[in-house]
Amino acid sequence: MKYPEFRALEDRNGGSKADDLLTASITAFCCVARPAKSDAQQLEDLAVPLLPLTSPRVRRHAAAVLSELPHAPRRLVMALAEDDVDISAPILLRSPVLKTADLVDIIRRKGLGHARAIARRATTDPLMLDALHSFNDPALERTLAFQPPLEVETVAAPESEHLRETRQALRELMLSSDIGQSEDQVLADRLIDAALLDQTTTFHKEFAEALNLGPDNTSRIIGHGLNAELTIAFASLGLSAEATHLILTGLFGLVHKDLHSLRLFVQSYRQIDQEKARITVSRWKLQENSQALREKLREMAKDVENTARKVS
Repeated sequence: MKYPEFRALEDRNGGSKADDLLTASITAFCCVARPAKSDAQQLEDLAVPLLPLTSPRVRRHAAAVLSELPHAPRRLVMALAEDDVDISAPILLRSPVLKTADLVDIIRRKGLGHARAIARRATTDPLMLDALHSFNDPALERTLAFQPPLEVETVAAPESEHLRETRQALRELMLSSDIGQSEDQVLADRLIDAALLDQTTTFHKEFAEALNLGPDNTSRIIGHGLNAELTIAFASLGLSAEATHLILTGLFGLVHKDLHSLRLFVQSYRQIDQEKARITVSRWKLQENSQALREKLREMAKDVENTARKVS
């Protein structure tokens, strides 16, 4: 049985896997109210190598989202700041991660385009102003003339209103009508805790026990992102859309970039017939048992063959 809605979500916008992975990881990081240093390090280790493989559209989105976060990973911010100016402009203009020395170095290495973007930051730092004035560029000078001086240097940018509204809307959408609908809330809580606490081994074990599947099948179904088999498995367990979304977020980061894609997921998930989902899982178990039986028969045949050779 196929579910086109989930396939559409899996292959959203026709983007590359690198695009999807970078977008999901950055969006998930931005939705953490107080990320730990380990969260920033994990994002940095994942995202920086991905940047050369991603499209300008996705890098532009990453720069815009990270530009307002004081806790954004420094190496990732620096890499985006040195990208083409049409991508790096939000970072150059707003990021509190970039200090004066960083900006001056970028101005000197990247040239006029980046300098014009940086000039829109209100600053009284003489080192920065000297670097900007050195271009003798009329457009840059006009920008500096209209920038009001800062009395104190901004240390940290507050959370954006748009980010707060989006996060609240996500919560309200997921909490609107699904709470308490899981047939086994204890199981749902265990799976959610294992996924959100990044306990991969624990989650695989809980998931395998709940479905009575072997480790190979479990790893294949969980895979590396949202897929039809995984959502069918959750539906067969009676998990609500809320619980399923939380588990997917814990496993793969925020898999839905906006409210529209989240609504599609919720609507599609609720349309899955639980009994049909259970039949599908039973088919997986049957295939797994058949494969195990074939392997056992092959082993027995080899043993018989080896015994015959020894006798002869």
